[in-house]
Amino acid sequence: MDPEKILSSDEILEKIEAVCKRHFSAEVDQNECYVFVIDGLKADNFKRLRAYKGRSKLSTYLYSLINALVVDFRRKRYGRRRIPSGVVKLGKWAEAVYRLVCWQKFSFDDAFDFVRIDGLFEGTYEQFIREIAPIRNAPCRENPTFQSIDEHRGSSLQNIADSGSNPLEFLIEKLDRERRIKALKVIRETTEAFSEKDQILVRLVYGSDQPVSVTAKVIDLPASAARRRLKGLLTKYRERLLAEGIREP
Repeated sequence: MDPEKILSSDEILEKIEAVCKRHFSAEVDQNECYVFVIDGLKADNFKRLRAYKGRSKLSTYLYSLINALVVDFRRKRYGRRRIPSGVVKLGKWAEAVYRLVCWQKFSFDDAFDFVRIDGLFEGTYEQFIREIAPIRNAPCRENPTFQSIDEHRGSSLQNIADSGSNPLEFLIEKLDRERRIKALKVIRETTEAFSEKDQILVRLVYGSDQPVSVTAKVIDLPASAARRRLKGLLTKYRERLLAEGIREP
């Protein structure tokens, strides 16, 4: 294996760029992340790349290395993430809401759906809105719009699926809240049952808005094969939703 040749390939450079874009919304952060990862892979005469022993696919090993370096960059930029003590005192449901809205940039509306799915919050939506007041006021340097996020700005699949390409999005948008929560749980369980490669495909295309052509390179598939696989996965989602009685109204 020639580490220098690997790191100079368009495929790896595109992969690094895609991961940095997925983790950071600001262009300056994306660019600095890209440089940090490149420098990290080159460090000590490509020490990290030379540590590859063939126990997994090279693409999987590289993807893990890139993600680890991106996490290192985030810590250097923002420090270790800590949930404010005022949020911790509210309980596990509040910590989950803070992580979702501050760190992952979901809306509070989305966060309500997820904590309901996970059984962390049993109250009504109205109770939830009243009880998140301390969370709204908590500091969040990773997400400057944290305190002003509109709870009703988008659907619960906005960060899971690209509304322009995922037909499940249109179904979810038309469901009432209780059926929407049930549908999201089915989608999560279905995704967790997929192979690692299929999970990466779904999460990069629908969770990070990456083009299928870029994602296909990450999982070592031709773009045409990745598109066919994606269609098959969407069919599985539809079948599971229909089996649970969830269909377009």
